[in-house]
Amino acid sequence: MSLIDLTPLLKELSYSDKLLLLHFLVAELLKESGLNPLEIQDRDNVASQGLYDSFEAAAVLAKALAEEKVPTHG
Repeated sequence: MSLIDLTPLLKELSYSDKLLLLHFLVAELLKESGLNPLEIQDRDNVASQGLYDSFEAAAVLAKALAEEKVPTHG
């Protein structure tokens, strides 16, 4: 299956699934290049890593959003 065949399917993925796919692809590229990511994880376990259950990441994001200064116009 080529990338052209996959593109319509990839566009249908949810935002979180696209992030998981990106994580998987980066891990594969690192592995193929002989580089080791900071956390080596089983590629079959990528979907269960928990973008849905990452409370620590949610807290960091909430803090960053709270600290973000919204520019005012006018």
